[in-house]
Amino acid sequence: MKILSIIFAVIIILSSKSFGETKNNLSSNTKEVEFTSDKIKVDEKNKIVTASGNVVIINENRKIVADKVVYDQNIDKAIATGKVILTEKDGSIYETNKVVLTNEFKSVVAIPLFGKLKDKSNVSAENLKKNDLGESFFNEGVYTACDCDLKKQETPIWRLESKQIYHDPKTQTIYLKHPVMKIFSLPVYYLPYLSFPDWTVKRRSGFLTPTYGYSKRNRFHIKIPYYYAPENDPTWDMTFTTHQMGKTGHADQLNLRKEYENTSLETNIFKGNLDTNKSNGDNVFAANLKAKSFLKNNWNMTIEGKYTDQETFMRRYGFDSNSSYKSYIELNKINYNSISNIEIYNIQNLDETSSNNEPVLAPSVSHHIFNTNKKHGYNYDIKLNAHSIYNDESYDIKRWSGFGNINKKLYFENLLLDANANIGLDLYSIQGRPSNDTNDNRYIDRISSGFSVAASNQFEFISETSSFSIEPKIQLSSLFSTDRTDEVPNRDSSEFILDQANLFLNNQYQGRDNIQSNDRLNFGITVLGINETFGDFNFFVGQSQKLSGTQKNISIANKDRQSHLINSISWNINEKFNFSWFSLYNHHDLKSDTSDFQFIGSIDGWSYSANHRSVNKAFVSDNNNREELSLGLSKNFSNLKTSYSRTYDLKNNDEELISETLALEYTGTGYMFDNCLTVLFEYKSTGGIADRDILPEDSVYLTFSFRNLGDFKYQPKAITRALGEIVKN
Repeated sequence: MKILSIIFAVIIILSSKSFGETKNNLSSNTKEVEFTSDKIKVDEKNKIVTASGNVVIINENRKIVADKVVYDQNIDKAIATGKVILTEKDGSIYETNKVVLTNEFKSVVAIPLFGKLKDKSNVSAENLKKNDLGESFFNEGVYTACDCDLKKQETPIWRLESKQIYHDPKTQTIYLKHPVMKIFSLPVYYLPYLSFPDWTVKRRSGFLTPTYGYSKRNRFHIKIPYYYAPENDPTWDMTFTTHQMGKTGHADQLNLRKEYENTSLETNIFKGNLDTNKSNGDNVFAANLKAKSFLKNNWNMTIEGKYTDQETFMRRYGFDSNSSYKSYIELNKINYNSISNIEIYNIQNLDETSSNNEPVLAPSVSHHIFNTNKKHGYNYDIKLNAHSIYNDESYDIKRWSGFGNINKKLYFENLLLDANANIGLDLYSIQGRPSNDTNDNRYIDRISSGFSVAASNQFEFISETSSFSIEPKIQLSSLFSTDRTDEVPNRDSSEFILDQANLFLNNQYQGRDNIQSNDRLNFGITVLGINETFGDFNFFVGQSQKLSGTQKNISIANKDRQSHLINSISWNINEKFNFSWFSLYNHHDLKSDTSDFQFIGSIDGWSYSANHRSVNKAFVSDNNNREELSLGLSKNFSNLKTSYSRTYDLKNNDEELISETLALEYTGTGYMFDNCLTVLFEYKSTGGIADRDILPEDSVYLTFSFRNLGDFKYQPKAITRALGEIVKN
């Protein structure tokens, strides 16, 4: 009343000048109210002020714009009519035909009401009542996050209708009484009451949107998450989720997250009673932990721990797809000329046949120093390593290694000479061997040294439209070592494959376990081309020739003096056609023992890919042929992406469909329908998966994502069966 009395007094004082003017401006610039209008009429007898034409009232809570405002000082009541717009302090904007203001403009009644909230959501109501405490009551309210105009009676994709919507700014909560959710005007569900945080809340304890689904194994299942966030401690929160798996049982999951000053921590714990490959109604437990920490002196630490007491229930129910668990602690420090690393790990295999291969590394300590002597023009690096591993295919091994290398490059016009010299020392303590390894030597030492000299020359051909470069390279490499191949188990390079990356290394096997005396002549040629018409071209072919020495302790098909012929091709013609090829050819018959071919491109917005991979059975330790073909096709339509893929197992001249996926996916930054709803359609077939605990299954998934409300997944059995038959046929 006080502020309005001041305004009224000012009006009386200025009335003799303002009543006769066609346009007047009256302004009271106090801390609480600003008032302007085109015309003002004062009824001194009844103490009624009428303002019309571009009326603007501003106080600390809101701004009101109206065509006309009539204020009755006797009862402290103002009525704004015409096109009335209320802009709230929180950024929400309401539009109505009539607003009643009382209690010094702090209390509001609007009839009817259409509003756009700060987060671009929309609300409408038959009337709004807002008191001086800031509490809002929307009677017969409608809420939607869709981009639509409720005033023009546009129908949103989805909406919530409620008898009453109550917003409590003190608790920052919105309460709905008897809400009904409608999608495309069809009622989907009804709840007696519903509450959720308002748009000012970043996090709030409460139930999150549940997920519903149907699968062949579980039948109908539901996932209900509860989120807990302490109000007085923003450094941690957690989510408790109950997974009701239909006929196969249930499991509970606790996900805890914690932030410290220099450390982040997250853990998941699973416990329940589920059908497993062991028995129905099996009590199961699993846990995992992740942590990252920034320590002093530039040290970084990463910790990850995984454990499950039952071999495959985590994969079966989609909690974790890994077939083995690696728990580890790793510390590393990187400086401008050194890298230090400390690692401890344990591997748990979830394959019932691999209990003899669950290695424990405790610990591995390495330090790598590298630098350049600019005065004399050479580079050097030194590597130190201490390694202790247990149960690595029944081997228990401790190893201490030291290695030093020096490199010198000499340039003679286009000719480059590259020289390397190195020396290494390895000490082994082998404390356990499998029964098929009859060697009883426990303590082994080995000293090794080597050198290599390589010469290369680059020939360039440049024109206005093309650029070509041909670089042949030849290297003589010698390695001297105490012969320990029969005593030291080869654990770090047994699956050795020669390729372009290690062809010119002094020790092509790279690891420290398999070091042998030999002399080699390595050679290769690289061709690079750039042409405006034919695109970019990269070609390499090379081979290694063993001059003397041994080549043992590796599982490859060709152990002759000549290695496989290494061939790689990459040709980027244009965006329509690109392909790459890698192959190792047996030098006897030039047949490929392993190959990887990829063909990709994009035509008229359609992206395609084809990938063929094959491995000869004699080339790998398990003695099984491998051949696989993957095909993919996709296209983007504005913000919609369609994709289809198939993978075939072609080994032994057979053709088996491994997997098949069809998806329609929204790729925009917001939501698809009216910016409030996204629908994702997926068809998946896993008929060719060979896993003792993951059953082959055809599935159809429909995922509805509602802005501000979350996701809803629906997988109807009838649609799954029917679509599966259509796609297969």
